[in-house]
Amino acid sequence: MERGVSSLEGLVCKARRYVVLMAGYDPGMHLGSSLSVLETVAALYGTGRLKFNVANGAHNRNYFVLSKGHAIHAVYALAAAMGYLTVDELRETGSIGSRLQNHPETDTPFVDVPNSGSLGQGVSMAVGLALGLRLRGEPGRVYLVTGDGELDEGQTWESFAVAAHYNLTNLVTIVDLNNVQLDGHSEEVLRKGDVAGRFKALGFDVVEVDGHDVKEVVAALEKAENNTKPTVIIARTIRGRGVPPIEDTAKQRISRDDALKYANDIC
Repeated sequence: MERGVSSLEGLVCKARRYVVLMAGYDPGMHLGSSLSVLETVAALYGTGRLKFNVANGAHNRNYFVLSKGHAIHAVYALAAAMGYLTVDELRETGSIGSRLQNHPETDTPFVDVPNSGSLGQGVSMAVGLALGLRLRGEPGRVYLVTGDGELDEGQTWESFAVAAHYNLTNLVTIVDLNNVQLDGHSEEVLRKGDVAGRFKALGFDVVEVDGHDVKEVVAALEKAENNTKPTVIIARTIRGRGVPPIEDTAKQRISRDDALKYANDIC
């Protein structure tokens, strides 16, 4: 299902409610991380770049690698908002027997790469996938979503260096720059310096956007897809967007009562 850009804001609003609703039933989910990346996920799936109903093993298509796999609930919420999951399934997320777990696994719906290991592994997998597509002559793109916390890992920069060296224009990277990671604000945990400059030094084109403006994200994707060099989109976001008690903090959880309250009040 492909939607016009003008309709994506309503889709994001609905998905945001679903993310917060899930937090009322699953205290183990990463609420803040999922809320910061929703517009990016909506820009990818809502415009038809990625599809929820692709059969496993299908070729000549685009691929999605959510390297910050703990934000998988943003994908579940959007899938429900677009009619591919039910609200009843969302309520069961993280429970025994549910197919909707808190990190991507091999049998998780809508996941191309189950990267539930150490942070940074998804970046390597995405680069390898993009290179493999080129070697096989397949036309698909790889859309990689990573977080600024992952940029602590040396593995990420080794992988990005490979992507630049091979000029993998079929790899589109979005950095969800919400400035917070598990242990606190990113600059306090490990100073990143000039993130855009680091990517440019490797040979990437860099586009910086307001990650909560879905129209800006879509425009950046269009630019990346028509570029002659690999592109990184730096999406500046707020962790926990829409839930004031956890916005711009390392807090990931709220009470069931608060979750149900905010789910009704959002948008």
